[in-house]
Amino acid sequence: MVSDNSQSVLICPVLPEDRSAALDLTFIRLPSEERGRQIETILSASAADKLPWEGLMGAYRSGRLVGSIFSQILPGKSAQVWLPRLLQNEATSTAIVLLRATVGRLDRQVRMAQILMETVTAEEENILCKGGFDYLTDLLYLVCQEDDFPLALLPCPLEFEAYNSQNHDRLARIVDATYQDTLDCPKLNQVRQLDDVLAGYRATGEFSPGRWLIVCYENRDVGCLLLADHPRYENMELVYMGVIPAVRGRHWGTDIARHAQWVARQAGRLRLVLAVDASNLPAIEMYASVGFRTWDQRRVYYQIFSTRDSLPAASL
Repeated sequence: MVSDNSQSVLICPVLPEDRSAALDLTFIRLPSEERGRQIETILSASAADKLPWEGLMGAYRSGRLVGSIFSQILPGKSAQVWLPRLLQNEATSTAIVLLRATVGRLDRQVRMAQILMETVTAEEENILCKGGFDYLTDLLYLVCQEDDFPLALLPCPLEFEAYNSQNHDRLARIVDATYQDTLDCPKLNQVRQLDDVLAGYRATGEFSPGRWLIVCYENRDVGCLLLADHPRYENMELVYMGVIPAVRGRHWGTDIARHAQWVARQAGRLRLVLAVDASNLPAIEMYASVGFRTWDQRRVYYQIFSTRDSLPAASL
C-alpha cells in the first residue's frame, strides 16, 4: 500500500468489488472484442488460481477508484506490464505513482519487465520515463497463411532433432550460441539466465518436445527451431529460431523457416505467426521471401532490475 499525500491518492491492490471496473479501465484502449478476450483470460486464470490479483493495482481518491494498472509475472523471471489508465481529468502524476508502485512490487521477483504499446503519446512517454522504462525496439508481428506452406517436406542439407531430456544441455548451448551478435533485441543480452529464457519460451502456447528442434549439419549442432502451438486460434507460433555465427550467410534460415511451415501444415494449423525486431532487416527479408507478411506492430519499453548479481549471457 502506497500513500501519495500530496495528491491524497492511495495506491493498493484493487478491492474485489472494483476488479471488474479496474480491468475495464486498464484495457480501455483495446478494441471491444480484444478487450473482452483479455479480461476473460485474466478472470479465468484468476478463478483457477493461476494468476494472483496482486498484479491489479488501483489508485483511490476519497475511496473512489480513479486509476488502475495490471502486471503479470511470467515464467522465466520476466513480467508484462500494461500502462496505467486513469479516469478523465485525473492528474498524470497518479499514473506515475501507479507505475512506480508496480515496479516496486516486481523488483526482486523478476529480472526484467516490458510494456508493449501500439502508439505512444508525449504524455505516455513521460509516464514511461518517470516510471523507469526505456524504449527497446519496435516489434513486427508477422503471419504466414496456410497457402504459403510447402505441400511436401522440402529437401535441404539440414537435419532436425527433437528435444528430449537427454539433449537438454545441447539445446541450451546451441540457443546460447545463436545469441552471439544477434540483431534481435541485443540490449537484452546478459540480462537473464539461460534457463529462465528457456522457461519463458516453454510457457508460450502449448509446449511439445517434438516441436523444439536442434538443427544439425553433418552431425554438428548449428541452430535451433522452437515452435509453440495455439490450437484455439488455429495458429502455430515460431517462438525462436537461430543459427550460430560460424554458419550464417548460407541461407539456412530459409530452410529452417520452411521446416517450421511444414510442421504447422502437419499439425493442421491455418497460420504460422512470429514476432521479430523491426531493426533485424536480414531476418525480415528472409521471412518475406517465404510468405510472411506484417499484420501488427508494437513499440516495446523495458526495465531491467539490477538488484541481482550479474548473470551469464542470455537473450529474450
